[in-house]
Amino acid sequence: MAPGVALEPVEANLTFRQWAADWLSRRRAKGTTRENYEIAIRLHLNPRWGNQRLRAIKRAQVEAWVHEMEANERIANSTAEGHWKVFQMVIKDALQNGKITTNPTYEIDGPYVGESTSYVFSPDECWAIYDAFPERYRIIPMLGFACGTRQAEAFGVCDDVIDSGRSLLTLRRQVLRNKETSHKRLLVDRLKTSPRLSSKDVPMPPYLLEALQEYMERYPPRATETVLWAHKKKIDDCKRGSARALFWTPRNYLLGRTSLNDGLWKPTLLKLGIKDEEGNLPTFHDLRHTFISTCLQGGIPEHTVAAWVGDSVVELRRTYSHLLKDHAETHGAVAASLTARPKPPLVYNAA
Repeated sequence: MAPGVALEPVEANLTFRQWAADWLSRRRAKGTTRENYEIAIRLHLNPRWGNQRLRAIKRAQVEAWVHEMEANERIANSTAEGHWKVFQMVIKDALQNGKITTNPTYEIDGPYVGESTSYVFSPDECWAIYDAFPERYRIIPMLGFACGTRQAEAFGVCDDVIDSGRSLLTLRRQVLRNKETSHKRLLVDRLKTSPRLSSKDVPMPPYLLEALQEYMERYPPRATETVLWAHKKKIDDCKRGSARALFWTPRNYLLGRTSLNDGLWKPTLLKLGIKDEEGNLPTFHDLRHTFISTCLQGGIPEHTVAAWVGDSVVELRRTYSHLLKDHAETHGAVAASLTARPKPPLVYNAA
């Protein structure tokens, strides 16, 4: 906007609610990420900022709101951080589109979030879960602690992504059930990280490969329709394909998160007495954290681990910085020795 040009009345009266709706309509995010954006705006940001004019939002108000979120014991800091990030994105977008002239969130620290408190299972606990799970489903937690798969990715494993010769598992599908799938379970050819990352290759340990081969002999994979979910397209407009999925319910449905978590995961952990320090049950996603933590503690380079699990190196560093600090201390002496001045050779006087 040119200097000295007054805003049109409709622009001057533009509210946060109106611009947040416009911002959300232009997001490329899909599935759970988009739902989280919508929930944050509808349930948390609009009640606080919705009727306020964008131009009237002041830095002091934003700082006070951050302090309010930190002081609210009913809101976890990680949840408050999510609300803050969405708020920042909406405000930044308004600035970039000329709706406001200054950014009231600039250089304001968001809600404090401590280090990750994700639960890391011991090897004994991982195998205890595997043994306690029904035979029909015990491969699923193994995929979590052996390959770091997300739960929906584990549900979406098909026989065509198992490379026995190279001991590689190529993850490129997941089972989704959300608003975009009309709340039906669908096998989709798209990862959570798409379009940035459409597939990822993860090495399989020998015990997993052997277990998968035995499982497929006992429970042959079954053909089902897949949705070739292209970027920026609605599911109904996407092409269909076919794949042979490994995991089914006894009633011939694809596995779903709720049925596995409530019917198997939680009862198994209660039976085994596995709880975190606060007495809460670890989640299936903590198997993924266990895999990542084990790899990093074992000295596998962070960029390699990031490629296996589909995260960026930046995200990996943010979440697992405490482990990377340990590596800095462990390998610091080795790194220092590589550039140390060579000691002069000993000179012996001839007798």
